[in-house]
Amino acid sequence: MKLIAVLRKSFTEQIRQFWILILTITMAPAFVGIYYLIYKSTVLNLQVSVLNQDTIAASDSKTIDYGSSLTDFLSTVKNDSMPVKFNSVADRATAEEQIRTKKANGLVIIPAGFSDSIRLRQSGLNVQVPFEISGNLTETNYILSAILAITYVSGFINEATGTRESYRYTETAAGQSSRLDDYTLAIPGLLILATIMLMFSCTIAFVSEPEKKTMLRLKLSRLKPVTFLTGVTIIQVLVGLASILLTLGVASLLGFSFSGSFWLFLLICILTCLSVIGFSLILAGCTKTVTEVLVVGNFPLLLFMFFSGTMFPVHGATLFTLGGYELTLPGLMSTYHGVDALKQVLIFNAGFAEIWPQVVCLTGLSVVYFVIGYWVYRRRHMSVF
Repeated sequence: MKLIAVLRKSFTEQIRQFWILILTITMAPAFVGIYYLIYKSTVLNLQVSVLNQDTIAASDSKTIDYGSSLTDFLSTVKNDSMPVKFNSVADRATAEEQIRTKKANGLVIIPAGFSDSIRLRQSGLNVQVPFEISGNLTETNYILSAILAITYVSGFINEATGTRESYRYTETAAGQSSRLDDYTLAIPGLLILATIMLMFSCTIAFVSEPEKKTMLRLKLSRLKPVTFLTGVTIIQVLVGLASILLTLGVASLLGFSFSGSFWLFLLICILTCLSVIGFSLILAGCTKTVTEVLVVGNFPLLLFMFFSGTMFPVHGATLFTLGGYELTLPGLMSTYHGVDALKQVLIFNAGFAEIWPQVVCLTGLSVVYFVIGYWVYRRRHMSVF
């Protein structure tokens, strides 16, 4: 009987520690989801754009248009072990935009004079048939795409000329990717991680007031709820910016070279800070004490760290498209857009015209977070107002 009494008591105490119980039970399943995302993000589905700049005179109907023939050949390529699809594009600007927005992993350019070079090679002249490969040199998928593209294009050229090693290709880096290493590529995500860490300090700042029972004092001072929340928000934005600039400073000391517009960088950081603060307000509305914040806060912290691209690239099902920018399931977390926007600015030197969809998503999610957070927090902690 004593054992039953101990079991009942232990069960009751465990239920009272609800959030700790949930954290204990769900931690391993959460990491299963993380590893699933890692796996899905590494599954190969290579997309290569093909730009045909070769031309044949319209009156020369007997001459073979090898540029068009190569384009048609690439469109029929099938590779079961390493899926790749070649898609024709109309111009280079479109192709480079596809690489920047990750709709294509690489680009094959068939230059003007491609057919003439093949015919000269067929006539016995020692002419190298040119073509160009381009893409983001820092991405593994580009490397695989380039290898496959070179294999198929060189095979076509060798068969057309009846010779071997009859080609030469040039590789062009997209943006600044030729000057970036793995360390540099990790910095945008780590800068956004600095904003994610606001989740604890900001939530504690919101929760400490009702826990210390000072809300009534604030009411007696005729302080408006919006004024209180605005004051806390401004201080937390400054804390976030201090953390970001300190992170950037350490990264610079260790070899990171900042590029792109500083004002765009600052705008992205401020919007991301605001979105995290808005989410923290929701979290504050769900907790009563600082201790609860330290326990419950681990759930969104893990989500924002591992599922929004700060630690590794993630992909998900597309929900809808905004100005050619795909909003995926991980995109429901604001930091996902912050990471993407910083990568565009720091790697591709993108301007506002290129990152406005990310800015719109960051702004929209910030507003949504704050509206929900204000309602939840006021209902839970500001009933005296």
